[in-house]
Amino acid sequence: MTGTDAPPPASRFASRTRAVATAGSAGWAVSDRAAAMRAAGADVIELTVGDVDLATPAHVVAAAHRSLDAGRTHYAPIAGEPALRAAIAERAARRYATRVSADQVAVFPGAQCALFSAMQCLAGPGDEVIVLEPIYATYAAVVGAAGATPVAVSMRAHDRFALDPGRLERAFGPRTRAVLVNSPNNPSGGVLGASDLECIATLCARHGAWLISDEVYAELAFERPYTSPASVAAIADRLVVVDSLSKSHAMTGWRIGWAIGPRDLATHLGALAQAELFGSPPFVQDAALAALTGPQDVCATLRATYLERRDVLLDALAACRPLRPFRPDGGMFVLVDVSGTGLAAGEFANRLLDEAGVAVVPGEAFGASVADCVRVGLTQPVARLREACARMAEWLPGL
Repeated sequence: MTGTDAPPPASRFASRTRAVATAGSAGWAVSDRAAAMRAAGADVIELTVGDVDLATPAHVVAAAHRSLDAGRTHYAPIAGEPALRAAIAERAARRYATRVSADQVAVFPGAQCALFSAMQCLAGPGDEVIVLEPIYATYAAVVGAAGATPVAVSMRAHDRFALDPGRLERAFGPRTRAVLVNSPNNPSGGVLGASDLECIATLCARHGAWLISDEVYAELAFERPYTSPASVAAIADRLVVVDSLSKSHAMTGWRIGWAIGPRDLATHLGALAQAELFGSPPFVQDAALAALTGPQDVCATLRATYLERRDVLLDALAACRPLRPFRPDGGMFVLVDVSGTGLAAGEFANRLLDEAGVAVVPGEAFGASVADCVRVGLTQPVARLREACARMAEWLPGL
């Protein structure tokens, strides 16, 4: 093909891949630059990616070693190993005080993949998916890749990110296919209460919409008790729960997650997994089984660690005027309003990295309602968090 025969650039790639290139994916640019600076030897305090500095529990690592030594390096059942699916179902049944069977579970390489696959099964062109904002940075891309349109319902910072039932109800329309919720929320750390989830589930049932609940931070609720919509009977046949071990068991790099839903959805998820993944590695699934069935003290340790770090960070940020942090009820992040500096969040984050060596994520990645904020991760030891705040306190007056 000659240069004159080449198609115009806009037609070279499918529209669904262009839909993934959202502001959320662009939000990781600061993180990428910080990684490059660290690789070059710069002393950068990395507070962007939600990857804790604590190690995966030793008994989980040992289980993976045993599995590798046993030759568990071949194909696994596409929807997941039966023992792992059963353990996931048992854990969910205990958490939600309801019946969950193994054939309602589909295993994926991480909750992100499970969410992407569920959206592919549930929404398509012409559909709308309501998302409670602030949203995790990939949600718009996940919805867009399915061909659907995200409809944001903001939970405003000045209301402590509380749900406004009236605003949510007005967002429903004839094209509403699903509602996507995340509690504890990334990035705000807000935790939805039982009455909030009852309201969301009731509206979904009334409008015949699916409810997709991203619960990867469920074990990290430290101020308000965590509640799942799985406890609301009205939505049982249209509920999808997405979860993983990444945040609860310090297993981000293991890439193991799952979706739980009605049996017919699990069947569709298995068929999709056959086309895109052909199953998850058996030795990783064996490690996940050990994580679910072995000692669970790591969950309490992580929860206590993030609570301590949250309090340290909030205390240290008091010296960083005019920054205004929002107190999270769970999770591993703190949102900080930077509008008082006169800088847009993106410029603030990039200058903070270049001039003070502290990396945070601009709020534009999480929706318009928090565009004046940056997300600060509680993923470094207390001493490094204090150092990050000291650098900011020294840097801010120069603005």
